[in-house]
Amino acid sequence: MSTNKKTTDSYGKYAEQWAMLMRSGENYGHVYVEKPSMYKRLPDLMGKNVLAVGCGTGEECDHLKSLGASNVVGIDASEGLIEYARKSYPDIEFRVMDMENIKLDEKFDFVYSSLVMHYVESWKKALNSISAVMKDDAILLLSTHHPVAYGVKETDTEDESVSLLGYKKSKKNSGYEIIGDYLNTRQVDGVMFGDLNVSYYHRSLESTIKDILESGFQIVDFAEPKAISAVKEKSKRYYEIRDKIPLFMIFALRKEH
Repeated sequence: MSTNKKTTDSYGKYAEQWAMLMRSGENYGHVYVEKPSMYKRLPDLMGKNVLAVGCGTGEECDHLKSLGASNVVGIDASEGLIEYARKSYPDIEFRVMDMENIKLDEKFDFVYSSLVMHYVESWKKALNSISAVMKDDAILLLSTHHPVAYGVKETDTEDESVSLLGYKKSKKNSGYEIIGDYLNTRQVDGVMFGDLNVSYYHRSLESTIKDILESGFQIVDFAEPKAISAVKEKSKRYYEIRDKIPLFMIFALRKEH
């Protein structure tokens, strides 16, 4: 899942809580933004050989298998996540493996990667590693952070949480303040869900697309999914924010001959 040891260790220790969160339906970003858009882009998987990269605790491997895939292999760099996945779904093959160094003998008809690419420093290394185990014309469907959402400067106080990207300029002198950073690739240390410490890499859309094209993939689909209306029953505020401001982006990539 990640080349950053702190992140893989954090996920490993958090495996049970992560599985509970993924299976609870309470992770709004996953359930109401990312998953609906990813799932509607899935091809016909009947009889197909499928690889899930960054499979976590295995929930999506189980979903892919339920759609008729003849074989599903899930890989993740976190030993703790893979151990939990094996216990949960014993009929699916799971392996501890870094996406930048995939060691598999078989070739896959379809590769699925949900919200994991932002954890790797080198997209080209990861994409080349994935491409090596794909059949010609196979599709890689991946989701990742949207740089608009993650290029912001976040400020939390007792009264409010603020996410801003922009600048302020004085009209009286040459003073200015830049808020956030969209264009520069950098490592970001953060905390998710209160106590999950991770490091991820922010990169612009330009940098992302350049790495994709230089890795020999063709972009066949792209999405900036909005929240689906069902989340309004949980949080109208969440729906209205994610109806206007992106959180994730999705690519469907075809391996070129």
